[in-house]
Parts: sequence; structure tokens; C-alpha cells
Amino acid sequence: MANSNRRKERARRSQQPALNRTALWVAVVFAGIGAALSFYATQLTYNIELQGIVEASGCSLNDFVNCDVANASSYAKLFGVPVAWFGFLFYVFSGLSALFGATASSTRQPASFVAMSLVLAVGAVLFTFVKAWHLYELGVLCLVCVGMYVANFGILGSLSAGLGYGPVGIVAFLKDYVARIRGDAGETGFEPQIVKIGVFVLAVFGIGFAWSLNHARDITGGVDVSAAVEGHFRGPVYDVQVDPEASIWGNPDAGIEIVEFADFQCPACQQSAFHLRPTLFEYEDDVKVVFMNYPLDSTINPNMTAQLHPQAGNASKASVCAEKFGDFWSYHDEVFKNQAVLQPTLFTRIATDLGWDERAFAECMVSEEVHDRVLGDMEKGRLAQVASTPTLYINGRKVAAWRNTDVIRAIVREEMARQ
Repeated sequence: MANSNRRKERARRSQQPALNRTALWVAVVFAGIGAALSFYATQLTYNIELQGIVEASGCSLNDFVNCDVANASSYAKLFGVPVAWFGFLFYVFSGLSALFGATASSTRQPASFVAMSLVLAVGAVLFTFVKAWHLYELGVLCLVCVGMYVANFGILGSLSAGLGYGPVGIVAFLKDYVARIRGDAGETGFEPQIVKIGVFVLAVFGIGFAWSLNHARDITGGVDVSAAVEGHFRGPVYDVQVDPEASIWGNPDAGIEIVEFADFQCPACQQSAFHLRPTLFEYEDDVKVVFMNYPLDSTINPNMTAQLHPQAGNASKASVCAEKFGDFWSYHDEVFKNQAVLQPTLFTRIATDLGWDERAFAECMVSEEVHDRVLGDMEKGRLAQVASTPTLYINGRKVAAWRNTDVIRAIVREEMARQ
């Protein structure tokens, strides 16, 4: 009896599984599309982390169809690296497995890789629903994300058909896969080889994860987020005053007030300008961001003993006029984009580009009211002990790691929990 069972087992193991090569080629195509989209999304996440959002990406058409919001949010990262990078590793493994099955003369070994890829595809599709919910919470449509979701379903269906289960035979496959792992006979000839191929998968994803995590740390400086947040809340609370006419981004009635004192000619302020709001897109209803001027320009700043940024004072005045003309944030972004070429004619040119009267804007810039407003901002900064720019306060506490988007979001979440 034992000999008979061994002969049956050897016969089963020698059986060549029938693979649908056409379906596997379809899987290769879907995996290629997914890999291209996920690599783009990974790069977009890293670029936003590195330099913020200076210009809208090619897949951001308006406030709703917007990949930037999705890739700037906390949902774009998992375990400290871009979610899209895990997708890229999955697509590469699945695509190579399907290509192996579609081209190899012997199908027993390729079938084992295809089966493992199908298991991963089931997980990818389930995760798709989680990511779709995240987009719903953000209130945006990310076309690149949707493309990856379609690729996930395409890979799932084509790999299932490639193993002979049909595009909707996933449940049957999973039952068969579990049965094979337990040593029971199944209806098809593939072998899970769970240890051998599992180790290979873990190696691919482990090496990929380690590389990506190291790259992410290079960008963020390797800040310990938990330690940074604990240190932040141990810091003193300053009485940070703001001008009642200062421009606000977010919810004016929010309980979390973020005040930034900045200089338009300061390179670090440029970094902050294109990082801060993208970092807070998902909390726009929960925070109010207030911009305050603190030009390091000795012609207007009484605290400066030497000249540092000679155009910063005029830029601050121009920004106050932009508030009066009704579009501060667009003007703010354009000035920072042109930081390397700041000069008086630039301030009026940006105004005319925004549709404002050049002469009226120029008269606004030299008005005593605007001059006094900038002086008032600086005095409020002095009282709050601003010593450099940018200086960022969240509910009165200075933020040391203002460059680190994870730290900013973690502080905001903690403030929300304390309310």
C-alpha cells in the first residue's frame, strides 16, 4: 500500500501542468503596465518628499483629478517607504513569473512561480480596496493609482487563467494551493514549493524594502519620528500672535493653528513653502496655516545688524498687497518659484500675470499701511522668539524638524488626539 502511494506521488510530481501561455502573456502586459505606473508613483512620492510640490505633476489636472495630493499624503507610505514601491516589486516578480511560464519548455517549475504570483495578486487586489478607500477619504481621483488598481485585477484574472482555473476561479485555486501545501492531491500539476519560492519572494521584497528605506532615510535625514514628536511636546508654548488680516490656508475655525514666519529670499523658506501645505492636504479641514512675514532685510528689519536678503522686504510688502488683491497663496508660490531672480519689476510682473492693475499694485507696495503691516509681523515674530527663518509653530510650540513631513503629520495627529 505504501509503495502504491509513493508511485502515485511520483507520478503526480512528474505530471507537467498545462499552462495557458496566452493568458500568461496577458499577465506580462498587465505587470509591465503596473511596473511603469508604480515606478512613476514611487518617484513622485520621493520627489514630493525631497522638494515638495513646486509644479503640478503631469497626472494632476485639477483639484479632483490629482495624483500629487495622493502621493503627498501619509497614505502614500507604508513602513516608511512608498506604497507604490511594494507594488513595483510585486509587478516585477509577477511579470517575470508569467514570462517564465509563457516561454519555458518545461512547465512544472514555472507553474510554481506563477502560483506564488497568483497568491500575491490576491493580496494586491484586496489591498486595492483599502487604497481606493484612501482616495475617497482624500477626495481625489489619482489616475496613476487607478491604473495600478486595473493592473492588479488584470494580473489576478490572467494568472488564474494561466494556471487553468479561469479568470474567476480564484477560490478554487486558493483551496487547491492550501491542499497542496498540506500534501493533499490537487486537480492541477503545479507544486507550491512554498519554502523554496517563499524564500525567493522574501529575498526580493526584503532587499527592495531595505534599499527603499535607506533611500527614504537619505531624503528625510533619518529622523526618529517618535522621538521628535516627544521632544516637540516637551518644548515650551509661546504666545504666538498673528495679524487678523494674515492669509490663512485650511480651516479658519480649526483648533490646530500652524504659524510660519518666513522670508521670501530665504532658500530654506522656499523648501518649506512647497512642503508644508502638501504635507497637510489630508488635514486641510483640521488645521489653519497662517503666514507671517519675517524678512531678513536690514532696510526694514530693525533686528538685522547686517544685510542678508536685500529683496526680502519688498517681497514681504508685495505679499501683503497680494492679500489685499485677493490671492495671496498664488502670489506666494510664484515669488518663491522665482526666488533666484527677485527684483522690484518681478513683483509687479507677477501681479499683472494674476490680472491685477500694475500701477495700483505698485502704489500698494509703497504705502505706509503695508510697511507698518510688515513691521508688525516682525514684531510679533520677535515676541515669539523667532531667531531664523523659517520658524514654524504648531499651537504655540516651535517645530524643530520642519523639513520632515512625517514629523509634521505626527504632531498634527497628536494635537487632534489631545483636543
